[in-house]
Amino acid sequence: SKKFKMVDIVIREGGETLPLLIRPSAGTEGEGDRSAGFLKEWVRANRALIDQKLLQYGAILFRGFHVTSGVEFQEIIQEYEPELSQEYRGTSPRKQIPGTEYVFSASELPPYFPIPQHLEMSFLPSPPRKIFFCCLDPPTSPGGETCLCDFKKVHDQMDPKIRKEFEDKGVMHVRNYKGTKTGLLSDPTMLKGWQDVFGTTSREVVEEELRKSGAEFQWRDGDSLRIVDRGSAIEEHPVTGEKVWFNHSQVFHWSMIPSEYYRIYRRLGKLKYLVLSWVMWLLKVILFTFLGPMRVGFHACFGDGSEIPESYLEHIRDVMWKNMVFNRWELGDIVLLDNYWISHGRQPYSGNRKVVVSWSKPYLKPSRRDTT
Repeated sequence: SKKFKMVDIVIREGGETLPLLIRPSAGTEGEGDRSAGFLKEWVRANRALIDQKLLQYGAILFRGFHVTSGVEFQEIIQEYEPELSQEYRGTSPRKQIPGTEYVFSASELPPYFPIPQHLEMSFLPSPPRKIFFCCLDPPTSPGGETCLCDFKKVHDQMDPKIRKEFEDKGVMHVRNYKGTKTGLLSDPTMLKGWQDVFGTTSREVVEEELRKSGAEFQWRDGDSLRIVDRGSAIEEHPVTGEKVWFNHSQVFHWSMIPSEYYRIYRRLGKLKYLVLSWVMWLLKVILFTFLGPMRVGFHACFGDGSEIPESYLEHIRDVMWKNMVFNRWELGDIVLLDNYWISHGRQPYSGNRKVVVSWSKPYLKPSRRDTT
Protein backbone atom coordinates (compact mmCIF):
# COMPACT_ATOMS: atom_id res chain seq x y z
CA SER A 1 0.00 0.00 0.00
CA LYS A 2 1.27 3.46 -0.88
CA LYS A 3 0.17 4.65 2.56
CA PHE A 4 2.85 2.57 4.26
CA LYS A 5 5.63 4.02 2.10
CA MET A 6 5.01 7.56 3.34
CA VAL A 7 8.06 7.70 5.60
CA ASP A 8 11.69 8.61 5.01
CA ILE A 9 14.51 6.48 6.42
CA VAL A 10 17.49 8.73 6.99
CA ILE A 11 21.10 8.04 7.93
CA ARG A 12 22.44 10.89 10.05
CA GLU A 13 24.53 13.58 8.41
CA GLY A 14 28.30 13.41 8.62
CA GLY A 15 28.36 9.62 8.49
CA GLU A 16 26.90 9.23 11.98
CA THR A 17 24.56 6.24 11.92
CA LEU A 18 23.29 6.32 15.52
CA PRO A 19 20.33 6.38 15.63
CA LEU A 20 18.71 5.64 12.27
CA LEU A 21 15.98 8.24 11.69
CA ILE A 22 12.48 7.36 10.46
CA ARG A 23 10.16 10.32 9.87
CA PRO A 24 7.11 11.31 7.81
CA SER A 25 8.00 11.89 4.17
CA ALA A 26 8.89 15.47 3.35
CA GLY A 27 6.07 17.33 1.66
CA THR A 28 3.22 15.08 2.77
CA GLU A 29 0.11 16.91 3.89
CA GLY A 30 -2.59 16.34 6.49
CA GLU A 31 -2.57 14.68 9.89
CA GLY A 32 -3.02 11.08 8.79
CA ASP A 33 0.64 10.44 8.01
CA ARG A 34 1.90 12.03 11.25
CA SER A 35 -0.64 10.70 13.73
CA ALA A 36 0.02 8.09 16.37
CA GLY A 37 -2.59 5.94 14.62
CA PHE A 38 -0.67 6.02 11.34
CA LEU A 39 2.61 5.16 13.06
CA LYS A 40 0.89 2.26 14.82
CA GLU A 41 -0.32 0.89 11.47
CA TRP A 42 3.06 1.45 9.84
CA VAL A 43 4.89 -0.42 12.61
CA ARG A 44 2.41 -3.31 12.37
CA ALA A 45 2.99 -3.58 8.61
CA ASN A 46 6.79 -3.22 8.81
CA ARG A 47 7.95 -5.35 11.76
CA ALA A 48 10.40 -7.29 9.59
CA LEU A 49 11.88 -4.05 8.24
CA ILE A 50 12.27 -2.65 11.77
CA ASP A 51 14.01 -5.88 12.84
CA GLN A 52 16.37 -5.57 9.88
CA LYS A 53 17.21 -1.93 10.55
CA LEU A 54 17.60 -2.44 14.32
CA LEU A 55 20.04 -5.28 13.66
CA GLN A 56 21.91 -3.09 11.18
CA TYR A 57 22.06 0.15 13.20
CA GLY A 58 21.29 -0.79 16.82
CA ALA A 59 19.05 2.24 17.40
CA ILE A 60 16.04 3.70 15.60
CA LEU A 61 14.49 7.13 16.18
CA PHE A 62 10.92 7.79 15.07
CA ARG A 63 10.55 11.57 14.86
CA GLY A 64 7.84 13.92 13.64
CA PHE A 65 4.85 11.83 14.66
CA HIS A 66 2.15 13.09 17.03
CA VAL A 67 2.65 10.77 19.99
CA THR A 68 1.53 12.58 23.14
CA SER A 69 0.63 9.94 25.75
CA GLY A 70 1.95 6.82 27.39
CA VAL A 71 -1.08 4.91 26.11
CA GLU A 72 -0.29 5.80 22.48
CA PHE A 73 3.36 4.88 23.02
CA GLN A 74 2.45 1.47 24.48
CA GLU A 75 0.05 0.71 21.61
CA ILE A 76 2.74 1.54 19.03
CA ILE A 77 5.46 -0.48 20.73
CA GLN A 78 3.21 -3.51 21.20
CA GLU A 79 2.66 -3.61 17.44
CA TYR A 80 6.39 -4.30 17.18
CA GLU A 81 7.06 -6.13 20.47
CA PRO A 82 3.76 -7.66 21.68
CA GLU A 83 5.27 -9.19 24.84
CA LEU A 84 6.59 -6.43 27.05
CA SER A 85 7.69 -6.84 30.66
CA GLN A 86 6.84 -5.14 33.95
CA GLU A 87 9.72 -6.80 35.80
CA TYR A 88 12.31 -4.22 36.81
CA ARG A 89 15.26 -5.13 39.03
CA GLY A 90 17.40 -2.06 38.39
CA THR A 91 18.51 0.67 40.75
CA SER A 92 16.72 3.75 39.40
CA PRO A 93 13.29 4.54 40.89
CA ARG A 94 10.44 4.46 38.35
CA LYS A 95 6.68 5.06 38.34
CA GLN A 96 4.08 3.34 36.19
CA ILE A 97 2.31 5.70 33.79
CA PRO A 98 -1.46 5.86 34.47
CA GLY A 99 -3.59 4.00 31.92
CA THR A 100 -0.73 1.74 30.83
CA GLU A 101 0.47 -1.70 31.81
CA TYR A 102 4.03 -1.58 30.51
CA VAL A 103 5.07 2.09 30.44
CA PHE A 104 7.09 3.69 33.24
CA SER A 105 8.91 6.93 33.91
CA ALA A 106 12.45 6.54 32.61
CA SER A 107 13.83 7.61 36.00
CA GLU A 108 12.67 9.37 39.13
CA LEU A 109 16.22 10.39 40.03
CA PRO A 110 16.68 14.15 40.64
CA PRO A 111 17.33 16.04 37.38
CA TYR A 112 20.80 17.18 38.51
CA PHE A 113 21.92 13.55 38.91
CA PRO A 114 23.86 12.10 35.93
CA ILE A 115 23.00 8.61 34.68
CA PRO A 116 26.06 7.09 32.99
CA GLN A 117 26.06 4.87 29.93
CA HIS A 118 24.74 1.36 30.54
CA LEU A 119 22.92 -1.53 28.96
CA GLU A 120 19.67 -1.97 30.87
CA MET A 121 20.02 -4.42 33.80
CA SER A 122 23.25 -5.83 32.33
CA PHE A 123 24.27 -7.09 35.78
CA LEU A 124 21.41 -9.62 35.75
CA PRO A 125 21.50 -13.09 34.11
CA SER A 126 18.56 -12.14 31.85
CA PRO A 127 18.40 -8.46 30.88
CA PRO A 128 15.76 -7.27 28.39
CA ARG A 129 16.63 -7.84 24.75
CA LYS A 130 15.28 -4.44 23.65
CA ILE A 131 14.33 -1.17 25.31
CA PHE A 132 12.05 1.63 24.10
CA PHE A 133 11.83 5.33 25.04
CA CYS A 134 9.32 8.06 24.25
CA CYS A 135 9.48 11.80 24.93
CA LEU A 136 6.18 13.27 26.17
CA ASP A 137 7.64 16.58 27.35
CA PRO A 138 11.02 17.66 25.92
CA PRO A 139 13.47 19.50 28.17
CA THR A 140 13.51 23.25 27.74
CA SER A 141 16.88 23.76 29.44
CA PRO A 142 20.30 22.65 28.20
CA GLY A 143 20.98 18.99 28.97
CA GLY A 144 18.47 16.21 29.52
CA GLU A 145 19.63 14.20 26.51
CA THR A 146 19.25 10.44 26.57
CA CYS A 147 22.68 9.97 25.04
CA LEU A 148 23.61 6.71 23.29
CA CYS A 149 26.81 4.73 22.81
CA ASP A 150 27.89 1.76 20.71
CA PHE A 151 29.20 -0.83 23.20
CA LYS A 152 30.70 -2.94 20.41
CA LYS A 153 33.00 0.00 19.72
CA VAL A 154 33.73 0.34 23.44
CA HIS A 155 34.83 -3.31 23.53
CA ASP A 156 36.94 -2.98 20.39
CA GLN A 157 38.59 0.32 21.35
CA MET A 158 39.54 -0.60 24.92
CA ASP A 159 43.15 -1.19 25.89
CA PRO A 160 43.61 -4.92 25.13
CA LYS A 161 45.40 -5.54 28.45
CA ILE A 162 42.55 -4.03 30.45
CA ARG A 163 39.96 -5.88 28.37
CA LYS A 164 41.80 -9.18 28.89
CA GLU A 165 41.80 -8.75 32.66
CA PHE A 166 38.05 -8.18 32.62
CA GLU A 167 37.59 -11.21 30.36
CA ASP A 168 39.64 -13.40 32.70
CA LYS A 169 38.14 -12.23 36.00
CA GLY A 170 34.62 -11.13 35.17
CA VAL A 171 32.73 -8.59 37.28
CA MET A 172 31.05 -8.71 40.68
CA HIS A 173 28.13 -6.29 41.08
CA VAL A 174 27.09 -5.38 44.63
CA ARG A 175 23.71 -3.78 45.41
CA ASN A 176 22.55 -2.75 48.89
CA TYR A 177 18.85 -2.02 49.19
CA LYS A 178 17.29 -0.14 52.08
CA GLY A 179 15.31 -1.90 54.75
CA THR A 180 12.86 -0.51 57.29
CA LYS A 181 15.60 1.29 59.22
CA THR A 182 18.54 3.40 58.11
CA GLY A 183 21.81 3.56 60.00
CA LEU A 184 23.43 6.77 61.25
CA LEU A 185 26.09 6.55 58.54
CA SER A 186 24.54 5.29 55.34
CA ASP A 187 25.07 5.92 51.65
CA PRO A 188 22.56 8.42 50.21
CA THR A 189 22.82 6.62 46.86
CA MET A 190 20.86 3.73 48.40
CA LEU A 191 17.83 4.98 46.54
CA LYS A 192 15.05 2.51 47.24
CA GLY A 193 13.98 -0.35 49.47
CA TRP A 194 13.93 -3.98 48.43
CA GLN A 195 10.15 -3.99 48.94
CA ASP A 196 9.83 -1.46 46.11
CA VAL A 197 12.23 -3.33 43.85
CA PHE A 198 10.56 -6.72 44.17
CA GLY A 199 7.01 -5.51 44.72
CA THR A 200 6.54 -7.55 47.88
CA THR A 201 7.14 -7.42 51.63
CA SER A 202 7.82 -11.17 51.79
CA ARG A 203 11.43 -12.18 52.30
CA GLU A 204 10.56 -15.69 51.15
CA VAL A 205 9.34 -14.47 47.75
CA VAL A 206 12.50 -12.39 47.29
CA GLU A 207 14.77 -15.25 48.31
CA GLU A 208 13.10 -17.63 45.88
CA GLU A 209 13.63 -15.25 42.95
CA LEU A 210 17.26 -14.60 43.90
CA ARG A 211 18.03 -18.31 44.19
CA LYS A 212 16.52 -18.92 40.75
CA SER A 213 18.73 -16.21 39.27
CA GLY A 214 21.86 -17.58 40.94
CA ALA A 215 22.51 -14.38 42.89
CA GLU A 216 24.20 -14.34 46.28
CA PHE A 217 22.27 -12.43 48.95
CA GLN A 218 22.42 -11.52 52.61
CA TRP A 219 19.93 -9.87 54.96
CA ARG A 220 21.62 -7.08 56.87
CA ASP A 221 20.96 -4.84 59.85
CA GLY A 222 17.79 -2.76 59.66
CA ASP A 223 16.13 -5.28 57.31
CA SER A 224 18.39 -4.17 54.45
CA LEU A 225 19.32 -6.55 51.64
CA ARG A 226 22.65 -7.08 49.92
CA ILE A 227 22.65 -8.76 46.50
CA VAL A 228 25.81 -9.89 44.72
CA ASP A 229 25.77 -10.86 41.04
CA ARG A 230 28.89 -12.34 39.44
CA GLY A 231 29.16 -12.67 35.68
CA SER A 232 31.14 -12.08 32.55
CA ALA A 233 32.26 -8.59 31.60
CA ILE A 234 31.72 -9.21 27.90
CA GLU A 235 28.89 -10.88 26.00
CA GLU A 236 28.42 -12.01 22.42
CA HIS A 237 25.60 -10.37 20.54
CA PRO A 238 22.77 -12.94 20.27
CA VAL A 239 22.51 -12.60 16.48
CA THR A 240 25.83 -11.39 15.09
CA GLY A 241 28.13 -13.02 17.65
CA GLU A 242 30.16 -9.80 17.92
CA LYS A 243 31.63 -9.06 21.33
CA VAL A 244 30.02 -6.31 23.40
CA TRP A 245 31.09 -4.57 26.61
CA PHE A 246 28.35 -5.86 28.89
CA ASN A 247 28.46 -4.99 32.58
CA HIS A 248 27.75 -2.19 35.06
CA SER A 249 31.27 -1.71 36.46
CA GLN A 250 31.50 1.88 35.17
CA VAL A 251 28.09 2.56 36.76
CA PHE A 252 28.34 0.81 40.13
CA HIS A 253 31.92 1.72 41.03
CA TRP A 254 32.16 4.40 43.74
CA SER A 255 34.01 6.76 41.37
CA MET A 256 31.09 7.03 38.94
CA ILE A 257 29.32 10.18 40.13
CA PRO A 258 32.33 12.51 40.51
CA SER A 259 33.81 11.17 37.27
CA GLU A 260 30.59 11.81 35.30
CA TYR A 261 30.23 15.31 36.71
CA TYR A 262 33.80 16.14 35.71
CA ARG A 263 33.20 14.99 32.13
CA ILE A 264 29.98 17.00 31.97
CA TYR A 265 31.95 20.03 33.18
CA ARG A 266 34.52 19.52 30.42
CA ARG A 267 31.74 19.24 27.81
CA LEU A 268 29.60 22.19 28.94
CA GLY A 269 32.14 24.38 30.77
CA LYS A 270 29.70 25.05 33.63
CA LEU A 271 31.47 25.57 36.95
CA LYS A 272 28.65 24.01 39.00
CA TYR A 273 29.48 20.58 37.57
CA LEU A 274 33.12 20.92 38.57
CA VAL A 275 32.02 21.83 42.11
CA LEU A 276 29.61 18.86 42.18
CA SER A 277 32.45 16.62 41.03
CA TRP A 278 34.65 17.72 43.95
CA VAL A 279 31.82 17.48 46.50
CA MET A 280 30.73 14.01 45.36
CA TRP A 281 34.33 12.77 45.25
CA LEU A 282 34.84 13.87 48.87
CA LEU A 283 31.52 12.33 49.98
CA LYS A 284 32.24 9.04 48.23
CA VAL A 285 35.77 8.82 49.68
CA ILE A 286 34.36 9.33 53.18
CA LEU A 287 31.61 6.74 52.71
CA PHE A 288 33.95 4.24 51.06
CA THR A 289 36.48 4.68 53.87
CA PHE A 290 34.02 4.28 56.74
CA LEU A 291 31.53 1.81 55.24
CA GLY A 292 33.83 -0.24 53.02
CA PRO A 293 33.13 -1.45 49.48
CA MET A 294 30.43 -3.94 50.44
CA ARG A 295 28.22 -1.49 52.37
CA VAL A 296 27.93 1.47 50.01
CA GLY A 297 24.76 1.69 47.92
CA PHE A 298 26.29 -0.15 44.98
CA HIS A 299 29.77 -1.13 43.95
CA ALA A 300 31.62 -3.18 41.34
CA CYS A 301 34.86 -5.12 41.51
CA PHE A 302 36.44 -7.98 39.64
CA GLY A 303 34.69 -11.33 39.88
CA ASP A 304 37.36 -12.65 42.25
CA GLY A 305 36.61 -9.84 44.71
CA SER A 306 39.69 -7.74 43.94
CA GLU A 307 39.21 -4.04 43.36
CA ILE A 308 39.15 -2.65 39.82
CA PRO A 309 41.84 0.04 39.48
CA GLU A 310 40.23 3.44 39.10
CA SER A 311 42.54 4.10 36.14
CA TYR A 312 40.87 1.18 34.30
CA LEU A 313 37.43 2.70 34.80
CA GLU A 314 38.60 6.15 33.75
CA HIS A 315 39.97 4.61 30.55
CA ILE A 316 36.66 2.83 29.89
CA ARG A 317 34.70 6.04 30.49
CA ASP A 318 37.03 7.91 28.13
CA VAL A 319 36.25 5.38 25.40
CA MET A 320 32.52 5.66 26.08
CA TRP A 321 32.50 9.46 26.01
CA LYS A 322 34.45 9.43 22.75
CA ASN A 323 31.67 7.37 21.19
CA MET A 324 28.63 8.98 22.82
CA VAL A 325 25.92 10.55 20.66
CA PHE A 326 23.91 13.46 22.07
CA ASN A 327 20.43 13.94 20.56
CA ARG A 328 18.05 16.60 21.83
CA TRP A 329 14.59 15.23 22.55
CA GLU A 330 11.59 16.48 20.56
CA LEU A 331 7.95 15.95 21.48
CA GLY A 332 6.70 12.54 20.34
CA ASP A 333 10.15 11.05 19.69
CA ILE A 334 10.28 7.26 20.05
CA VAL A 335 13.63 5.47 20.31
CA LEU A 336 14.12 1.71 19.88
CA LEU A 337 17.39 0.24 21.21
CA ASP A 338 19.06 -3.13 20.89
CA ASN A 339 19.92 -3.60 24.58
CA TYR A 340 22.65 -6.10 23.71
CA TRP A 341 24.54 -3.44 21.77
CA ILE A 342 23.52 0.21 22.26
CA SER A 343 23.74 1.76 25.72
CA HIS A 344 21.91 4.78 27.06
CA GLY A 345 22.31 7.35 29.83
CA ARG A 346 20.94 10.73 30.88
CA GLN A 347 22.57 14.13 31.07
CA PRO A 348 21.60 16.46 33.95
CA TYR A 349 19.02 19.16 33.29
CA SER A 350 16.70 21.61 35.03
CA GLY A 351 13.01 22.37 34.58
CA ASN A 352 10.49 20.10 32.90
CA ARG A 353 11.23 16.84 31.11
CA LYS A 354 9.14 13.69 30.72
CA VAL A 355 10.60 10.61 29.09
CA VAL A 356 8.94 7.21 29.49
CA VAL A 357 10.25 3.71 28.91
CA SER A 358 9.17 0.15 28.13
CA TRP A 359 11.23 -2.98 27.71
CA SER A 360 10.96 -6.48 26.31
CA LYS A 361 10.91 -9.77 28.20
CA PRO A 362 14.09 -10.96 29.98
CA TYR A 363 16.57 -12.65 27.64
CA LEU A 364 19.13 -15.09 29.03
CA LYS A 365 22.70 -14.00 28.35
CA PRO A 366 24.62 -16.23 25.91
CA SER A 367 27.36 -16.69 28.55
CA ARG A 368 24.80 -18.21 30.92
CA ARG A 369 23.38 -20.76 28.51
CA ASP A 370 26.01 -23.38 29.20
CA THR A 371 25.79 -22.95 32.99
CA THR A 372 22.04 -23.10 33.65
